[in-house]
Amino acid sequence: MENLHVFSRTIQVNNDHIDALHHVNNVQYLQWMMEAAEQHWQSRAQPEMISDLIWVVRRHEIDYLGQPIAGDVLLLSTWTGSYAGAVWWRHFTIQQAANNAPLVTAATQFALVNRKTGKPQPIRQPIVSVFLEQA
Repeated sequence: MENLHVFSRTIQVNNDHIDALHHVNNVQYLQWMMEAAEQHWQSRAQPEMISDLIWVVRRHEIDYLGQPIAGDVLLLSTWTGSYAGAVWWRHFTIQQAANNAPLVTAATQFALVNRKTGKPQPIRQPIVSVFLEQA
């Protein structure tokens, strides 16, 4: 298997992220993951890829393992996994930055879509190369 590039970012939990149950709202986790996926793509892809192609969500799978509180600093990491045709799985972890305690593991299935036609675009080597470590 090829070495895939892992994209990571830190997140500071603030009071706006906390819901009525006094923990980070599940929609907030999803927002953080989608932002990280977009940032990973934007930081690695060629400008013409970004202008011609878009990733569309087909499915989310999320496991909640712990609950951070306001003030916690989290580490979110994402990388791509298996792909076939126009569909690619992307994986995520969110953990406490201070002690690496796991909070979330997740996977999202994306479809690669041509922006002009709105149709699925097969994932070919130039796209795969975007997410390789040496890219």
